[in-house]
Amino acid sequence: MIQTIYAEVPREKIIYLERTEFMNGQEQSFRDKLTVSMSKYGFKDPVYCYYNHKNWGDKIKVIVGNNRMVVAKELDIKIIPAVITNFKADESPLEGRILKTDDEIRALFHLPKQLHVRRDKNGDIDQVTPPHFPTVIQHYV
Repeated sequence: MIQTIYAEVPREKIIYLERTEFMNGQEQSFRDKLTVSMSKYGFKDPVYCYYNHKNWGDKIKVIVGNNRMVVAKELDIKIIPAVITNFKADESPLEGRILKTDDEIRALFHLPKQLHVRRDKNGDIDQVTPPHFPTVIQHYV
């Protein structure tokens, strides 16, 4: 059973990508602006994650929001707001508020009308992305 939830997750329970371009200074201007924004406002949007106990144990994998996770670590933000799609909710449930409608998900984001909520053939949410994000995400499940 697939289930999408909202939860506030300890940073150490989340695995994320440290993109080379973001880490080595190629995107320094963007990184500086993101750091200023997060210093002032914290997370404006939750990160979007996948969870599959088989693949990552008790860790949650960030799909959208990796750069924000890097900055959160630098700013020592300990609790991360996350929308999480759990692909094995019947086997490994997560605690959090179950999100059933697109409107429930959009209400969590700063620019809700621009958010793309994709559902699979069964009507289950399998992707939540901003409009500029690549249209195909390699599934980690």
